Amino acid sequence: MDIEDFYDGDPRRRRGEDHSYGLNWSDAAQPNRRCDLYWNDGTGELYLMSKPVPNPIVGWVGVALVDDWRELETVEHRIVAEAEHLIHPRHIKAKTGEASPRHSKEHLTEELTVQILGTIDNEDGVDRTLDGWQQAMDEPDSVSWIRSRLTDENEEEVQA
Repeated sequence: MDIEDFYDGDPRRRRGEDHSYGLNWSDAAQPNRRCDLYWNDGTGELYLMSKPVPNPIVGWVGVALVDDWRELETVEHRIVAEAEHLIHPRHIKAKTGEASPRHSKEHLTEELTVQILGTIDNEDGVDRTLDGWQQAMDEPDSVSWIRSRLTDENEEEVQA
């Protein structure tokens, strides 16, 4: 589903914080895209957001990556992510309802899709389920690692 449809579908998603579990997951089925993995504490949903691969030098805003802190201020920490990466401008717009004037209109129309993987009741359960994610994210087709963690050893934590 589209990122805006995702947030429009349940008001708890906008009120809750989106906790990041990596912003560079790869999927062999989508080689020209990367995925961000989030857990929303308002709904308990663990979800993947698929996005185009950003420019590695200038990210989404066309300026140095030092602007990460300004991006976090824009969303008032409602999207909790690693500071060394930029949050996609369309994700910010979908979450807050406001577009940043610093982003090009091109980025605000890029396709961002969301796939809900399941629900996990609390952050401790997410941490247990995704233990080792920092290393796994750098592997080829790392999304398959996420899926295996959700089905193999952690079925009691995850509700599909």
